[in-house]
Amino acid sequence: LCDYPLHLGVTEAGPLYQALVKSSIGMGSLLKDGIGDTIRVSITGDPLQEVKAAKTILKSLGLRRDGVDLVSCPTCSRTSVNLDEIVNEASERLDKLNLNLKVAIMGCPVNGPGEAKEADYGIACAKGYGFLFKKGITIKKVKQEEIVDSLIEEILKDEKNEN
Repeated sequence: LCDYPLHLGVTEAGPLYQALVKSSIGMGSLLKDGIGDTIRVSITGDPLQEVKAAKTILKSLGLRRDGVDLVSCPTCSRTSVNLDEIVNEASERLDKLNLNLKVAIMGCPVNGPGEAKEADYGIACAKGYGFLFKKGITIKKVKQEEIVDSLIEEILKDEKNEN
């Protein structure tokens, strides 16, 4: 209710993991209620991590759509692939794309497409293969070693067709 922008930040938040938790809770709870105009995430270390964290907080709250929003499930007993490896590779490659998309990488074909139906693109992994889906609809089955390549190829193919 003030006549100037209200800045939010958690100072002395600490190293990466602690800073992410403190900043997400502290600023996120205010931002979701419409309180705050600018933010600063303070992390001991690389200042580029601060920018990435701030963008991620804003994207998580639906206040910014900038770049690929990657979602993935935690691993459970149904996960039969190295999901961490697949997600890390996809994240690295998707970060290089200048596209506003939501991409889901799920550990199993049971809940995968249903839990990620809001995603523009996704993969539901299974032992030895994955199901590539678009807007919640399965479009093809791919070999496990081609999961990330197939996902990126489909995204780029559709992007090329739209332009």
